[in-house]
Amino acid sequence: MRYSALTDLGLVRSNNEDSLYAGDSAVGRLSNLFIVADGMGGHVGGEYASAFVVSKIPDLLEKRKPQEESLEDTLRIVTDRTNKALYQLSRNDKRLQGMGSTLVMTSIEDGEAHVINVGDSRLYRFDGTLTQITNDHSLVDEMVAKGKLTKDDPFYAANKNVITRAMGVSAYVEPDYFRVPLKEGDRLLLCSDGLSGMVDDETIAGVLAGEADTAAAAEKLMELAKENGGRDNISVILIDPDAENN
Repeated sequence: MRYSALTDLGLVRSNNEDSLYAGDSAVGRLSNLFIVADGMGGHVGGEYASAFVVSKIPDLLEKRKPQEESLEDTLRIVTDRTNKALYQLSRNDKRLQGMGSTLVMTSIEDGEAHVINVGDSRLYRFDGTLTQITNDHSLVDEMVAKGKLTKDDPFYAANKNVITRAMGVSAYVEPDYFRVPLKEGDRLLLCSDGLSGMVDDETIAGVLAGEADTAAAAEKLMELAKENGGRDNISVILIDPDAENN
């Protein structure tokens, strides 16, 4: 396995509210773990929320004793407990009220990617064609899914950042879970909306098709997001499960 994990302030924001976790060594029962979290709630709250998410989940996984439960259940349980802990912190500290974070994470086990997402940070699979695996939990994307709106409507662009699910904003959160079979040569891309909102899918696919080197491809995606305006923090984790470590 080879991976590259990058995060950048972008060109407009004064602080980085994105946080990452990336590792190909064991975390509890998992063989590897990758997380992108995009915080919200102002300078203090957003940074705190995303950093909390990417530290609390691995900590819970490490402490969790072997259980007779599916990997899906394990991921859902640690997500739920992280959400509750973050929510309680926001209630106890006035500086952190209203904070929250997106979450997209994956672990690759026995040729399958196990994926959890909350909010609008994304996971894509690239197998020659770029496929968005996760669903954006945003007001406008849910309207599109129901046939009430099209992506070329001005209302879509104006309200893209209004998300309908986030970690830490209530005592209960409903994550989506996906189990994705992987073929030889498949690539996985996790990102915050600082990438997906600035670089279209066709361009992302072109980079992943044209640049075989993991680190170079991740850096190119980051550069493109900034060239297109860099209006938000940018986070990218690119994983090549079959590649050998340098």
